[in-house]
Amino acid sequence: MRQAFGTGQELQEKLGANPFKYGVEGGSDYHSGISSSEENNYPGSHGTQDNLALNYKMILAAGASVGGEPPIRIGAAGITGAWAESNTRDAIFDALKRKECFATSGPRIKIRLFAGWNYNADLVKQTDWVKQAYAGGVPMGADLPAGNGKPKFLVQAIKDPNSGNLDRIQIIKVTTKNGKSTEKIYNVVWSGDRKAGAKGNLPAVGNTVDIKAATYTNSIGAAELIGYWEDPDFDPQSLATYYARVIEIPTPRWSTYLAAKNNLPVSKTIDATIQERAWTSPVWYTPSK
Repeated sequence: MRQAFGTGQELQEKLGANPFKYGVEGGSDYHSGISSSEENNYPGSHGTQDNLALNYKMILAAGASVGGEPPIRIGAAGITGAWAESNTRDAIFDALKRKECFATSGPRIKIRLFAGWNYNADLVKQTDWVKQAYAGGVPMGADLPAGNGKPKFLVQAIKDPNSGNLDRIQIIKVTTKNGKSTEKIYNVVWSGDRKAGAKGNLPAVGNTVDIKAATYTNSIGAAELIGYWEDPDFDPQSLATYYARVIEIPTPRWSTYLAAKNNLPVSKTIDATIQERAWTSPVWYTPSK
């Protein structure tokens, strides 16, 4: 998806239109029709391979499984969220149409992104900050009109009550100039008292997972993250795509839950833990002519 955003901007420079201005949604390609999004309730994705315990034993023994894509490489379903004005079909489809939607890797995380030219860091401290954000800028899924100075962004994420706490929110920027696209990831707001390095890199949040028992604790991370960010590398003459992602603290992968439930060893071919996440639809900036 990130590559498509860059390719779309490169085509926009050549053709005057961006064919890849996609909103973001999440789902599954399961062949079983059972699209469970919880790691501890993963049902399998292909009808011939849904005896997960049997396939898992085969992978442990021989590194292979029943034909097709090895189920060990597939994960629980993603889901789609939409910022709709009401919980009605019309309002939800309107939100999807204007791309004010987001995807998660499974948990019911909520995340939103706004962009504008006149936001400030104190705005997110106001009780009506969302109303002010709409009034003074644009939400995810929209084009940011040309303005003065550097673009400013407001981000918020709220954890799934039944999943892991939140590690950090990042903004991913894809920029294109003279036919060449580049990408950069910025850490915007994070949990705990960690300090970002000189290059903006951030220490890991930690890990509370007990792999053998397939358990974890929410003793690290945060239930909510909200922050303000200004693009320090903004070039008003470059096309830019901005989107936000939030990352959870480490939690057990479905294969780790399965191993604990069936008293099997944890596979060495895949990670025992994952960091679930969510991604917003982008905001796009086009230089004025």
